[in-house]
Amino acid sequence: MDELKEELGKYRCEESRINNLNELYVDCSQSNIEPIAVLLKNQYKLKFIAEFCMDTGKEDKFKISIVFTNSKESYFVILTYTTVDILVSMQNTFSQAHLFEREISDLFGLSIDGGSDVRHSVKHEIWDAKAFPLRKGFPYKGKIKENHEIPNYEFKRIVGNDAFQIPVGPIHAGIIEPGHFRFSVIGEDIENLEIRLNYKHRGIEKIAENIDANKLNLLFERVACESTLAYGEAYALLIEKMLNFKVSREIQSLRVALLELERLYNFLQDVSGICVDVGFSYPAKKLSYIAEIIKQLIERVTGSRYARNSIVPMGSNIDFSQENKRNILDTLGGIRNRIKLIADVTLESFTFLDRVENTGIVKNNIAKKLMMTGVVGRASGVDYDVRKSFPYEIYGDIKKTNNIEHIGGVFERYKLKIAEIDDAFKFIEMALSNIDNEIKKNRPIIELEKGMEAISIVETAKGELMVYGKMGENNKFDRIYFKTPSFTNWKGLTIAVLDEIVPDFPLCNKSFNMSYSENDR
Repeated sequence: MDELKEELGKYRCEESRINNLNELYVDCSQSNIEPIAVLLKNQYKLKFIAEFCMDTGKEDKFKISIVFTNSKESYFVILTYTTVDILVSMQNTFSQAHLFEREISDLFGLSIDGGSDVRHSVKHEIWDAKAFPLRKGFPYKGKIKENHEIPNYEFKRIVGNDAFQIPVGPIHAGIIEPGHFRFSVIGEDIENLEIRLNYKHRGIEKIAENIDANKLNLLFERVACESTLAYGEAYALLIEKMLNFKVSREIQSLRVALLELERLYNFLQDVSGICVDVGFSYPAKKLSYIAEIIKQLIERVTGSRYARNSIVPMGSNIDFSQENKRNILDTLGGIRNRIKLIADVTLESFTFLDRVENTGIVKNNIAKKLMMTGVVGRASGVDYDVRKSFPYEIYGDIKKTNNIEHIGGVFERYKLKIAEIDDAFKFIEMALSNIDNEIKKNRPIIELEKGMEAISIVETAKGELMVYGKMGENNKFDRIYFKTPSFTNWKGLTIAVLDEIVPDFPLCNKSFNMSYSENDR
């Protein structure tokens, strides 16, 4: 990282500094931001993972940050530049850059300079065109006026005598969250799929700027309910990184045990859902029932089915006894073999395999281009897991390899979710073996200084979650930014369904199982 810092100095950058041991911040100008980004990609092989904006609150100026990672050496590079109204497009360099740029444009009111896709992303037709909710001037708790000032969204069209479109959503048959799926088909074959999301902008990042740091974990946990613990962990790591604070090994181990319980019920629900979508009801019901057993276990241990308000910075917000430890080990001991037997039933079923093998494939080069992370990335041969590349808590000691598949289809995603379930059992046992004494509830007061900033990164059941935070006044953040795994992974689903038949869409969709609420921030 020091070598890179020296190299970037040749580009007349205004300032560069290393924070928190693994974050290199480089202040650039608008004119040299693109060549430096290209240099980091091509010469240093760094991975682009996010781009976000911050309203400086001074002279109508905005600061744009572009985040890169070196996952082999576990560090971040954050390129920044200041602008008044123009966002320098990186769409020619990074294929997913348009997602970040369109979000910034909608929330801050900046124009995208040079981008091929400048359609609205967060703003839907009903919005007030002049509403930019992440600007400092937009009032906290302010509502978007329904002025219907945004032009209609332009979907890609397939032309031909037998071509037609199937619009689905945003209202769905079930009680899932809102999202619109626009299929272009010829016969039953899917020729194109566009997904439109962000129907419920909740203002999470705006709210985060108005809550004391001592209560902010509660908001983090509500970004995506099924990843409550992972988001709470991201907040704890963010604060502890700013303060250079390390919790005891027993608390680290307790956090890992809880995080793996969360992963366990998520993946059980996922594989159950895949079985539902091929009409294989026996394993679906059994695995769903076992996922419920895990949630009830979490409630017995933490007082909440989703373990809310359990992981907090610099301590633990729950008492954890040896009785809790036995409860976890006894419960898991009673279901581990049952899960394996049920999974074996599916893997030995010809009709099941006929539906999932060679279905919904995303090839490795496409997965990399789309920045796919988590199980859906690893199913396509992307050898990356935050727990191994940026190890936190005790993962550096217990996670030695990543589970990888290469074909990139529904079956590979299914097999990897089963492998992650098996890993969760092992990691929970290893973590609990480190806890020999009772852990007492202890929640220290958080006091942060203005100007502190840091990046934390966590592996959720969906993939890589990155959070940036910079402190403002009165122990409140000036900016919190979430780069969620679903934000970029959704695009992978549009590739997976190409040339598949429409009835296979639910199966492909469930094998991804992305979150709507992670976009509806």
